[in-house]
Amino acid sequence: MQILLNKKSQSNLYILAGIFIVSFLIPASLFCESFYYYEGNQRVSLELEPNLVAEFGFQADGQGRTVRSTVQKVDTGARLQSSHGSVGVWKTESGKIEPSSLSKSLSPSQSNQFSPVFKQTKGITLMALPGNIIVELDASLDQKKAEVFFGQRGLRIVRKLDMVGRNFYEVETPAGAESLNIANSLYGQTGVISSMPNWWREVTAK
Repeated sequence: MQILLNKKSQSNLYILAGIFIVSFLIPASLFCESFYYYEGNQRVSLELEPNLVAEFGFQADGQGRTVRSTVQKVDTGARLQSSHGSVGVWKTESGKIEPSSLSKSLSPSQSNQFSPVFKQTKGITLMALPGNIIVELDASLDQKKAEVFFGQRGLRIVRKLDMVGRNFYEVETPAGAESLNIANSLYGQTGVISSMPNWWREVTAK
């Protein structure tokens, strides 16, 4: 699946320093209607949360006050909805962030990464994309062949997952929507058993 804008709205799409922060740069109404990923062989539908953005690399002090956030630098009206360790979920003021100002605030050395925020259709758990995907290959593809397989597609193995009798790999991708696109593009290819993003899921105390 490619996340695309219609022709009239394509000029609004920006890829900023390799980070696709769709959830607060572009209104959800401009996107194609279908978001999904594959969990095994099951296609799972997603809904975009248009005013939320997940920040990975978020920092707060002992009192929960933000120490460093690119989101707040760009949108002074952004409010922290929840935080989970180094992950912050922000609610932004729709339409207040311009792509050009965000681009200026980011540098190649910056450790923070960003992702749109989703929920499964009819679900309540917030989900975001910190980067990397999890791919299971056919058992006939050993690690050397797997390196060739991914290398031919411009991808790099991070590590082979230690799962007895299975052939899972964590594969490097950028954070954000690009990791969803890459995972979906591998699904169904010869030798691929499953391919899904390395989802971050919000866990709330009961």
